[in-house]
Amino acid sequence: MKLLKKINNNFALALDSRGEQIIVEGKGIGFQKMPRELNDLSLITRTYYDTKEQDVSLINTVSEDILNVSADICQYAEMKIGDKLNPNLRFILADHLDFAIERMQKNLQIKMPIYYDIRLLYPKEMEIAEYAVWQIKRKLGIELPESELTGIALNIINSELVSETVGENKDELIEQIAAFIEKSFSMKIDRKAFSYSRFVSHMEYLLRRAKEGQQVSDENLQLYKTVKSEIPEINRCVDGIAVLLKEQGYPLNEEEKLYLMLHVNRLCDREGL
Repeated sequence: MKLLKKINNNFALALDSRGEQIIVEGKGIGFQKMPRELNDLSLITRTYYDTKEQDVSLINTVSEDILNVSADICQYAEMKIGDKLNPNLRFILADHLDFAIERMQKNLQIKMPIYYDIRLLYPKEMEIAEYAVWQIKRKLGIELPESELTGIALNIINSELVSETVGENKDELIEQIAAFIEKSFSMKIDRKAFSYSRFVSHMEYLLRRAKEGQQVSDENLQLYKTVKSEIPEINRCVDGIAVLLKEQGYPLNEEEKLYLMLHVNRLCDREGL
């Protein structure tokens, strides 16, 4: 195996014996001189195939503790579901958990009205979510609220499914949303960053919700009013995006606008606004 480039102290880019670029993990692996041949493979604790440039960005964004908990959860998920999970689930889930912890610390809890539907239709995925919450409490000392179970389960479910197109203009519409955000805040979004990749995933989910016309819950309606008063500049941007989406046949209710506000705000935070 050839080590190519340090990502951080415990992660590096490498080439396997077949010449495929991978991410490798190992205690202190980033301290190795690079590029170089690595003959002692016992130094590698985990390898990650089919990774993207955005995954490298995420490794340097979330804490190593969250990455490790996410890896444990993914191993448990593979044991329960099999090998049909997205190989990048560890990084996708780590990003979700990082955001869930951030929301909890800010006392921003979104009630998911589909909780009982998910528990009924996807018992294995909900069991994995319960395991995830338990592991986070045990290893990080953070007790996530029950409302986060649905979000974690949805990440597992989505990793099993082939991504469905919302419509023929989906990609163009999401690009218009990104351009609107850039114009609103005089900023440039890095389209290669993991934060943007996750933003795109959240926008695809939002467009599906808007098409399906899911109902707003009373708990989220009150939270929506609170958040829009706390981040008025994000609220103004989201109001503009809502007009754009309505014109394209995706009307947003208050709950969807809350969801959009949280993720626009997070994207701006990640871009250093």
